[in-house]
Amino acid sequence: MLQAMRSGTKSPIMKFFLLFLAGGFALWGVGDVTTGLIGGSDKAISAHDVSMSPREVAVEFERTRRNYLPNSSVGEALQSGLLNDVMGALSRDVLFRAENLGLNLTVTREMQRDSIVNEKSFQDKLGSFSEGRFLQALNRSGMSESDYLKRVDGVLMRDQLMGSLTSGTRFDKATARVIASYDLEKRVVRLTSFPVTTSSIPTPAANVLEKFFAENKSVYDAPKLRKVTIASISAQMLANKLDIPNAEIQLAFENRIEEFSKPEMRKIQQMVFDDIEKAKTAQLRIISGEKFVAVAADMLNWTDADTILGTVTKSALDPALADIAFGSEVGIPVGPVETAFGQHVIVVEKIIMGEQALLPDVKQKIIDTLRAEKSIDMLYEKANEFEDAIGSGATIEEAVFKVGGSLITIENVSRNGLDVDGRPITGDGAKLIKDTAVLDLIWAGEINETSVIQEGGDDMFFAVKVNSQSPQKERSLDDVRQRVNADWKKAEAIKIAKASAEVAAKINDDNGTITETFRRNGLGLDHEAAGLIANRAFDLKINSSGVVETGSEAIAIKTLQIIPAGDTEIEETGAIVIEVLNNALREDMLNMVLLSFSESHDLQLNPTAVRQLLVGNQ
Repeated sequence: MLQAMRSGTKSPIMKFFLLFLAGGFALWGVGDVTTGLIGGSDKAISAHDVSMSPREVAVEFERTRRNYLPNSSVGEALQSGLLNDVMGALSRDVLFRAENLGLNLTVTREMQRDSIVNEKSFQDKLGSFSEGRFLQALNRSGMSESDYLKRVDGVLMRDQLMGSLTSGTRFDKATARVIASYDLEKRVVRLTSFPVTTSSIPTPAANVLEKFFAENKSVYDAPKLRKVTIASISAQMLANKLDIPNAEIQLAFENRIEEFSKPEMRKIQQMVFDDIEKAKTAQLRIISGEKFVAVAADMLNWTDADTILGTVTKSALDPALADIAFGSEVGIPVGPVETAFGQHVIVVEKIIMGEQALLPDVKQKIIDTLRAEKSIDMLYEKANEFEDAIGSGATIEEAVFKVGGSLITIENVSRNGLDVDGRPITGDGAKLIKDTAVLDLIWAGEINETSVIQEGGDDMFFAVKVNSQSPQKERSLDDVRQRVNADWKKAEAIKIAKASAEVAAKINDDNGTITETFRRNGLGLDHEAAGLIANRAFDLKINSSGVVETGSEAIAIKTLQIIPAGDTEIEETGAIVIEVLNNALREDMLNMVLLSFSESHDLQLNPTAVRQLLVGNQ
């Protein structure tokens, strides 16, 4: 757990992502906490007098998709639920802005600047704000400076609103040290494995098998089972049947050529000054022959790394900066150009020419994308037809065949989605039974009645008809003899392996394999039962032994080393623990407040308008 915290919080992109999308993935299931999916087509999200249009939400969706799901098409991202996540995150901002309107909270230029320069993701190794790192982060996220400043305003106003509520909510340093010390302790053990081998176990005598069956008889009872017919129609079924005309493929290619093409990029160095005269002086010094990094070091105390803006596309830069950067030649200092952060002097170090995409190279991707997008629209039409057909008296078979769906009959399925012997359902119905909505409906319906149409996972609609039901009943040994025989052999093989492991543990010798150091959660232990082994090993004192059994082997474990965490590691991790725990507390309080705001400001969401815009634009 703590390793994940550590690696996550050190990543600038992760912090950038969490800052603006935290909460969209958990708090806001579309429709879950709103008063309904209502709202005019000109408003995708609204709360009293604050709103966002479908186009604004669509732009944010596209930015997020390209940054975090770069290999997914619009259709695939929609199917994955990204629109719900994005609208959830944006809903938070809309609610806070609605609340702030009544309170007249403001954000000053100084507050913006302090927030940005104090963000660790934008600081150099010495802890000073680096304009280069800031712009690189914006470039990677696909945001302009103005977009980012709007987000900062939202966060600052939120913090003003929530500050008084969360100021007294803190975990202390001592608690964090205890957690860190506990989690960071490592161990080295010796493992001696004894495999569970059933092939060497002879077939038991009849009386032995009968006794085993009698002792475990209830295990072999047949559960209550239902025979069911499932009719379904999915986007994937429809997509597989779609024929996309060449003219439509060509048009999509032309409209989306930038998505497939590689844009021109430029590697840029820069300096940023508060004063235009200093910027002009720096430019003249470079023109006179001084090295760019030398001038930056002299006039700004910048390191070489601070001057690196990186390799960027034109769209990633501030428009004023982009024009001169992509209009200049290599090695020629240009500027000064003013942005929100000062006067920029830049030099283009390298030009990487763009590449135009060719239709043959991306044709299949376009076809797949168009099929996915068209099939989603068709799915809702087909679902309505499906529902109308059943409502008009058609049988479940007639209704699903009318819309081109699929019909599957499963002979026996238990309430847990298993067959009569407790094994997963196989065959064509296996995937459907794993959908909890399908399984729930199977066991909620009446015998010989066709259910209403319901929506399942993976863009699928379905209905079920329960044909018959058999009660739970005892089974005789003859009914399950093969299964009982296999279970007895497995039990005997486990006993033999475990007895061997217990002997080895009692002898406590040095046979076996020595592991690498591993953590309490099994991290660092190369074994499929790492968690089970680690759990036992951390209960053992040094040089003591124990046994675990996995079903496929019994393992004698001897603890060789107990390695406590060092003070430095505890301090570093403890700081992360405090941050994570306190953030979690604040987030819980924030979510409670947002739930209240969603009612008091009448939060309304209209994802359909955004979806239509995204699909229509393709």
